[in-house]
Amino acid sequence: MGHKLITKNPILAIGILMFAIFVMQAGKKLGWWESRKYKLMPSSCKAVLVKLNKRIPANWSTKCEGKLFNNLKVTVNYPHEKNKPLPKKEMLCPLIYRELANSLVAVAKNSPSDNLESVDIVNLIIDHPSLMVSAITEGQYVVKLATMNDPGLISQHLKVSVQVKEFPKKAGGNITCSETNSSR
Repeated sequence: MGHKLITKNPILAIGILMFAIFVMQAGKKLGWWESRKYKLMPSSCKAVLVKLNKRIPANWSTKCEGKLFNNLKVTVNYPHEKNKPLPKKEMLCPLIYRELANSLVAVAKNSPSDNLESVDIVNLIIDHPSLMVSAITEGQYVVKLATMNDPGLISQHLKVSVQVKEFPKKAGGNITCSETNSSR
């Protein structure tokens, strides 16, 4: 029945064809098809997120980034009660770095090790009201944290395999931890 309608009304067929061309061009220009293409592209990072997203706390957010979507980004919004004053610099730095280490261990323990090992870059960000700390490492180094139990061994492994950068926030008075303890 549809083909009879089109053969009787050639203007309708041309209109449908022009509309399809318009949608394809608009989709290409606005990136409609790119997002669909990336959703269907397999990567180790996406396989890690399947298990990790089921087990992370509510204050964590995760996503895959990069050209091949094989870079894992984990953002931890540090829980802080608004009524309490911010901790002093001497107490804040060890607190944030301990949270960073514990979060990396949690990523390692709650992710499939074979997939996490194939992830190119793991970027973990601790977002505190006074200071934001970004740790960058490779998936193959994060996997090793899943089997480590000794805090000294974990600390030594993190010093060797993780690069850390601090971004002070104005609300906390431009706090940086690197000047208080250079052993990190």
